[in-house]
Amino acid sequence: MKKTILLFSLIIFSSCNQSVSRIEVSDEKSKIIQKIFDEVAAERIDYLEDVFSSEMKMVNSKNEEFNKNQFIIGIKDMLDLFDDISFDNVNADADGSEIETNYYSNGNVWSSIWNNFSATGKYTGQKVNFPFHISYKWKGDKIIEEYQFFDLMAFENEANARASQNGTNEKVGFVIELSINKGSNFEEVKTLLKQLTEFMRTNEQEAYDYGYYISEDRKRITLVEKYLNSQAAILHADNFEGGSNMKPFMDSFTIESFVLIGNSSKALQDRIKAYGVKPRKLIGGWTN
Repeated sequence: MKKTILLFSLIIFSSCNQSVSRIEVSDEKSKIIQKIFDEVAAERIDYLEDVFSSEMKMVNSKNEEFNKNQFIIGIKDMLDLFDDISFDNVNADADGSEIETNYYSNGNVWSSIWNNFSATGKYTGQKVNFPFHISYKWKGDKIIEEYQFFDLMAFENEANARASQNGTNEKVGFVIELSINKGSNFEEVKTLLKQLTEFMRTNEQEAYDYGYYISEDRKRITLVEKYLNSQAAILHADNFEGGSNMKPFMDSFTIESFVLIGNSSKALQDRIKAYGVKPRKLIGGWTN
């Protein structure tokens, strides 16, 4: 019994010496976070200019870091991309969307929000709704750090549509019609395509779409390649012609047509003109 009491006393003593935090849901800092989102929904940014420290850093879901000026530009950009921005109501009942602030014994203070972003894209007309989580570190009465945790796809898609409509989209692609040469074994062709795909994934990070589509009679293939910009496509041409992939590719396929899509640079057009390329510029829609 004495040993049990001693053990219990040690547990209490140990717990009392551990760092603790206090969680608040209706304190001033939590209210400031709420007002930030109220102001964004109202398409106003003056309040954000005031509450974020001039020394702040923001880190997005891709681990990219931005300063305050870049952060504010990003907010303005979001307001240009979307209409009818709204967020769920917060009622501090720990059921759904919430805001809370943690006050740690070492003096650090963090606020966090869990909510949903709803809006209508100005350029696609699409309605979006997705959950997000953001954490804020305080320095006095100013926010010094922000960390975002959510999927950026909706923003990227809308930005692509805007760039396409404005004629500023730099993405380019190849649509290549191939015939499978006589004597080429179908299983060998599939093995070659696997090797080509692995090479692309490893060596060309700015190639974001790469697909071979075969006809029902297994005699023709449509190859679709997409790149973030013309320079990335030039890199692909350099790798293709300067590496070990060109010979097995040309042994297996005959190029029937080669269409270059997007607002390609003259340097890219000149680089691949030997393939009989037909350029097609973007005049409508959008490019993903």
